[in-house]
Amino acid sequence: MRTRIHRFAAASFLAALFLSACYYPATLQPPPRERTRTVLQLPYDLALDAVTQVIKAHDYRINANDPTHGIIEAQTAKFSVADADCGVIKTAMGEEPAAPSPDSSAVYTFYIKPKGPEASTVAVQAVFATPLRVPFHPVSSAECVSRGVQEAKLLKEIEQQAAITHRPAFKTPPAESSPAP
Repeated sequence: MRTRIHRFAAASFLAALFLSACYYPATLQPPPRERTRTVLQLPYDLALDAVTQVIKAHDYRINANDPTHGIIEAQTAKFSVADADCGVIKTAMGEEPAAPSPDSSAVYTFYIKPKGPEASTVAVQAVFATPLRVPFHPVSSAECVSRGVQEAKLLKEIEQQAAITHRPAFKTPPAESSPAP
C-alpha cells in the first residue's frame, strides 16, 4: 500500500511540474528617441494633415484628436511579436514568447509640434497590450514593450506623405472680356 501511495505522490508531483507554467514580463528597453521622432519640412498645419492621412490609410480608429496641442491618439488591434516584446511563457515543455491575441490593442499617440514657421517635429509613442493566457492561471493583461518597428514604419510613411503634401495653389481667375459696344 505504501509503494502505491509513493507512486501516486511522485506521479502527482511530476504531473504538477509538467503542467505548471510561469510568465516572465518583457525585459526589452523602449526604442530610442531617434526611432520614434522625425522633423518634417512642413508648417504645423500641413504636418498635422500628413499624420492624419497616414492614420486614415491604416484604418486606425482615432480615439482623441487635439489639433490645438498637436496630439492624435489612434488605435488598432493588429500587432505581432515582431512589433512588441510581450514577455515569455515558460512551461515544462520549454518557453515561448507571449503572443498577441485577437483581443490585443496597439495605441499610437502622435505628437506634432511646430519647429519654426516652415518645419514641424512629429513623434510617435506606441503602447501594446494583450490578454495573457498562461496555462493554469487566470487570464491577465500584459503590457508589451515596443521594439520600435511600427513607430519607424509610421514615421517613414508620414515623411513620404509630407513630401506630397502642400497647400492648394491659388489661381487667378481669367479676366472677363468686356462685351463689345
